[in-house]
Amino acid sequence: MVAVSGASNVLGVFNDLSEISRIVHRYGAELLVDAAQLVAHRRISMEGSGIDYLAFSAHKVYAPFGCGVLVVKKGLLQVSPSGMEMIRSSGEENTGGIAALGKSLVLLQRIGFDLIRKEEQALTAHALLSLAHIKGLTVYGIKDPDSASFDQKGGVIVFGIKGKIPFSIAKQLARMGGIGVRVGCHCSHIIIKHILNVTPGLERFQRVMQTLIPGMKFPGLVRISFGIGNTKDDVDKLIRILNEITGKKKSGNSGNEVKKRIKSFIKFRNGLVYSKP
Repeated sequence: MVAVSGASNVLGVFNDLSEISRIVHRYGAELLVDAAQLVAHRRISMEGSGIDYLAFSAHKVYAPFGCGVLVVKKGLLQVSPSGMEMIRSSGEENTGGIAALGKSLVLLQRIGFDLIRKEEQALTAHALLSLAHIKGLTVYGIKDPDSASFDQKGGVIVFGIKGKIPFSIAKQLARMGGIGVRVGCHCSHIIIKHILNVTPGLERFQRVMQTLIPGMKFPGLVRISFGIGNTKDDVDKLIRILNEITGKKKSGNSGNEVKKRIKSFIKFRNGLVYSKP
């Protein structure tokens, strides 16, 4: 079995699953696709792409945590009656999580993946062009919206700022703009170390330091990612705050102003979800 990511949660690149499947099956192997970063952003055809096993998490498609999916091509997963009994005896099904996941998938289908793709690529292009003008900021991966490979780029962007600690950047984005980002190695330590050119010697030194100082933060990257609720205004706010962080502009925001914005945002989103049609 060959296991691959449908899309990278670090570089935001969508893999050519049809071509990967062709090579995998040529050698008599089976293909398992981790679609966690793919399922909410692109239409998936297991038959069309030659996928044997597909796995993803509910929280990646706007459903609650605690539920996941494994879709298997018919005839591949054989479970004996005794094996099935052991599975059923392991615990109760997460009925609420399953129902919420089903509803989330229906809503994504109603929106339409063509529209999701169009809007996501527009936001990604706008963000990349704007980030390119911030002094000292480096974007990793596909960064040119006019390149032929941009069609393979999803709404995930990782970057670093020269002279700035990633964890500090994330904290400032949250404090100054109410912007939530992920920071660190993103559960993909090998690729992050490759991007940052962490040598074997430095890696050994880091392990020693981690043993001596367990709470020590290591180098990583800041990651922003777009969902169906994001707009161009969100990108513009991100760019404005990053300019303030890098010293290009002085911040006039106070902690109280940010808290008011967050409360206003929550109230607005709650209205969208719970208001009567």
